Amino acid sequence: MLRSVLIFPKFSQMTDINKIRRCYDNLYQHIAPHISLVFPFDNDLADETIVQVVTDVIKRQQQFDMRLTAVSGDPVHGYVWLVVDQGSKILTELHDALYAEPILNPYYREDLPYQPHVTVAQGLSQLQAEHLMIALKNETYDLTATITEVAIEHILENDDSAVFTTIVLDEKDEN
Repeated sequence: MLRSVLIFPKFSQMTDINKIRRCYDNLYQHIAPHISLVFPFDNDLADETIVQVVTDVIKRQQQFDMRLTAVSGDPVHGYVWLVVDQGSKILTELHDALYAEPILNPYYREDLPYQPHVTVAQGLSQLQAEHLMIALKNETYDLTATITEVAIEHILENDDSAVFTTIVLDEKDEN
């Protein structure tokens, strides 16, 4: 069963992201804007086992604020994304802690240096991706969200995301 661990930020300006994704992201209708913590992996472990491991790592994390302000991507492979600025360190720490777990470590992707982001375009030619990056860099983005939970999904055969659990983060300590 193909699964992944991810965050679905609830941006106040979700329409800005979805307007771009509708035109340039072939997964637009299958999954909401998200940040991957553990990339899709396939194994025979029970969902409960995956949930327990993720919960054990995530339980130490409080809710946190996130902000996206810059455009980047991997045009050679046809990707364009919005980069996480504020919150990037926390996301990277969660990513690293999850992959440090023995059951997730075999799925660590050394070929994908981790940069927290929200993909807005994929499946483009290199030229299309380069042009889109230039066009988007002429726009101003300041998208914010408070991250309150982490999700674990099944990726169905038609590429739909089927979240089977969410792990709520502890509320921020205001002291």
